[in-house]
Formats: sequence, C-alpha cells, structure tokens
Amino acid sequence: MDSDVNIEYLEEERDVEGLIRALKDQDYLTRKEAARALKKVGDERAVDALIEALRYKSWHSDYIILSAVRENSAEALGKIGDFRAVQPLIQAMEDDPDEEVRLKATWALGEIGDPEAVDALIAALKDNSWSVRRTAANALGMIGDHRAVPYLIETLEDSDWHVRKYAAVSLGKMRDEKAIPVLLEALDDEDADVRWKAMLALGKLGESAVPALIKTLKNKNWRVRAKSAEVLGKIGGEEALNALICLLLGRKVDKHRHVRGKAAEALGRIGDAEALEALRHAQKDEYKYVRDKADISIQKIFKPQKEVGILNYDNGEVSLDYSEHWEMVSTSDAKKVLRGLYANNSITLSLNRNTDVAEISSQEFAEMLKDVFRIQGSEVMDERDFERYGMEIYEIYGENHEMTPTSILIVSFKKESLLYYLWFVGDPVAFQEASADIELMVNSFYIYG
Repeated sequence: MDSDVNIEYLEEERDVEGLIRALKDQDYLTRKEAARALKKVGDERAVDALIEALRYKSWHSDYIILSAVRENSAEALGKIGDFRAVQPLIQAMEDDPDEEVRLKATWALGEIGDPEAVDALIAALKDNSWSVRRTAANALGMIGDHRAVPYLIETLEDSDWHVRKYAAVSLGKMRDEKAIPVLLEALDDEDADVRWKAMLALGKLGESAVPALIKTLKNKNWRVRAKSAEVLGKIGGEEALNALICLLLGRKVDKHRHVRGKAAEALGRIGDAEALEALRHAQKDEYKYVRDKADISIQKIFKPQKEVGILNYDNGEVSLDYSEHWEMVSTSDAKKVLRGLYANNSITLSLNRNTDVAEISSQEFAEMLKDVFRIQGSEVMDERDFERYGMEIYEIYGENHEMTPTSILIVSFKKESLLYYLWFVGDPVAFQEASADIELMVNSFYIYG
C-alpha cells in the first residue's frame, strides 16, 4: 500500500512527532524514509520509536527489504547517542541476520561509546562479515576500554586487511604496551595500509616503543628494519637518534640501501644537528637513493619544518609522504588510492604506473593527458615542467564545470623507462584546504633507481 505521508516536509519542519507516526506507517518505504529522516534530525524524543523499529522479528525474514528500516534506525540511534539504545543495539548486532543491520548497530555502539557494549563488540570481532568485524575493531578503539586489547591483538591476524587495519588503529588509540610486539610484526603485513597503520600506532605509543623498535633493527627482513627506522624517526628522542645514526655510521652500518635511506630520512625528521656527521657520510653512499635522502635531511636540519602526523607510502619502487588526514582505500583493479576529507567534499588521489615508456618524454605524456582532459570536458588552467632527483616532472591543473565544479591536478614523474602519475580530483574548495597536503605528496614523490 502506498502512503501519502510527505517525509521530506516533515524532515524540513523537524516534525519529530509526525516522523514517529510515519515510522509505524503500513508502507515499508515510508517507514524507511522516516527512519532516514530521524537520523538527520537527531532528536532524542524518537529514541523509543527507533528502538521498536530496530527490533528484528522472525517474519522479517520473508520481507528482506524491511532491513532498510532497521539499518536507518540503528544509524539514527547512533547519531542521537542516547544510552537507552545500547542494549537494543547489542541485541541487533548479535541477532539480526542482515549483515548491514549488524554493521550499522556496531557503528552506532562505537558512536555512543558506552563501555557496557565492550563484551558484545569483542564477540563481534568473530562475525562472519568482515565489514562488521572491521567496524567492531574501530568501535572498540573509540570506546577505549583496555579489556579489548588482547582481542584486538588477536584481530591483527584477521584474514581481511580492512579488519587488521582498524585493529592497529584502535591499538594505537589505546597506547597499551602489550600491543608493541604484534604491531612490530604488522610492519611486515602483506598490505601496505596495515603496515602504515601499525607504524602510526607505534608512533602513538611513543618512547615506550623505542627499545623494542631498536631490537627490530636487527631483524633479518630489511623491510621490517626500514619501517622500524621510519617509526623511530617519528618518535624521536636521544635513544632513537643514536640508533638511527648507527645504521649509517660505525661498525653497525646496515647492509641494505633501503634501510640506510630510511634511516637518513628519519634523521631529517628528527632534525637534530648531531646527525649531520652520519648524514654527510650517507651523502657519499654508493646508492643514489641514500644520497638523495641524506641531501634532503641535511636541508631539513638547517631549515626545520614542522611536520605533524606524516605517513609514508612505499612499495619498494616509489615513495611519497602524506598526512594522516588521508586514508588508503581499496579499488577493484588493485590500484591504491588515497582519500582525504576536507571542506564540503573529499579529494581522491590515484597512483598510476606505466612501464616501457623510455621513448616517450614527460611532455609527450602530458599532451596525451591533456587530450583526456578535453574528452572529459575539462579545461587546462595551468601547467609546468621541471626536474628533481633525476625525474622529469610535468604538472597539469584543470577544472571541469559540466556537472559539479571539480578541480583536477595530474603530476607525472618519469625516470628512464618507468613513469608514475598522481591524479588528484575533488571539490575546488577542498583543493584549497588541502593545498599543503597536496604539495607534500608531490614534493616528496621519489622513484628509486
């Protein structure tokens, strides 16, 4: 049966009583839209009605489409944040057969932040759905109850990288030293984003993690040693400084160029003049990668720059820094994408790779990209080319006004037969707010070789 209830009008008028009545309408679409509207209005007067709408009943299984009402009700309860909703949300998270309802109930419990939900959220770390497990891991970090630490440590071995990532994030928020060994192991995770989040978590643990990180500098895996050096650079302090210097100077110089390069980079981040002797020694390294990192770090020591929450992407072929305002997201084609939230919209950065382009100059490639601009209805507003550390670099900035105003920045980096390009797309206002972060990523981009 169709309903003639005008949900849009009720929402605009913030008519909570009218929306509560609509939440009991015979038409399921009206109930769904009423729950959605109450989510936006966020009024605690609706809590009891939303709790009733959230409850799963056995006959719902015959009408799968009704799950949308429960999903929106769970989200609305999370936004309102009333503690009366905790037990009903726990019930939904444990019993509802619909994955999306369990997910939204889990999210809502994290938003409310009541420790009463901790045991149920710990149990949800074993849910069949990775999205529920991921959300439970994140919710436990938001609540911050240390009872969850052993279970989050175990979750760092989950089969899904999204779940492992949020387990690392939550352990970082809790700053519990018991997590140090497993976070160190996660520095060698198969997924780059898990490695970064483990690194960030260790950084938040601060000086308490330094002794374990220094021990890890003897690990047989050079990737783990490199990541440990990077974290030591973020934490800083005398112990970290001396350990990093030893990787470049003296009897314990690391044998792997990548570790030496990361040690040089980390010393620049600490910015202590005590590191200058080691960095000047690294300027004579047989590998250009190490020499370049030492050059940059010496410049930073003489011209210190404030760095807050800086992470690093490194796949062994290229590296770039980015701020913690940005997050790695997955794509269907295995291409890594960073997303940053700014102003009234998000910006995305895709990292694209081309091989066997020795015969194509950076400028010729830029002309191809400008053809793509024209096909998409975009206008090239500015462009420039330059060189840095043996890379030919070409920047193109454009705008598209066909649908919604969009800014586009493409920066190509070519070194011998390898070419990477960064493709930033987003709201023009967000572009302005993110200008410093974009500059950081472009200026720090480096192709090894």
